[in-house]
Amino acid sequence: MAYLIGIPLLALLAILQSTMFADFGFYEGRPDLVLLAIVGWALTGEGRQAMAWGFIGGIFLDTLSALPLGTSSIALIFVAYLVSLYARRIWEVNLLMPLGVTLVASLLFHSVLLIALLFVGRQVQLEYAYIRVILPSTFINLLLTLPVSQGLAGLQRWLYPPEIEA
Repeated sequence: MAYLIGIPLLALLAILQSTMFADFGFYEGRPDLVLLAIVGWALTGEGRQAMAWGFIGGIFLDTLSALPLGTSSIALIFVAYLVSLYARRIWEVNLLMPLGVTLVASLLFHSVLLIALLFVGRQVQLEYAYIRVILPSTFINLLLTLPVSQGLAGLQRWLYPPEIEA
């Protein structure tokens, strides 16, 4: 059931991220809606599904960008795996810990994409990329983290309601 909702949701988020939110930004940073969805879903405790969503969302992102196919998928699967390792502990420690997780996830995601661009031979100015793109994108992602995480936690409760003992 989660995949029936997740795949269209990821396609919509990838399209919104590539079109409507391409003009919404801070410096040259943009919100990473698919990344936020993957991190939010991994935080609900659905790590395996988050990795599958990362693969699917990455393919959607790569078809709408100039990145080599599979680059975003690798980055998103890596992020989903790391977040899922600590998902239950994150919420137990502090309600604001998802902010820290998003900070690290966003920096990892963009760093993997940057390494992939360098690996395929594209010229990238590292200082410019970090200051004008990656850090502003991370800031925007941090602003959107709590609403997205709470929304996906609600979706998870709707898809997998707790069993009631009779």
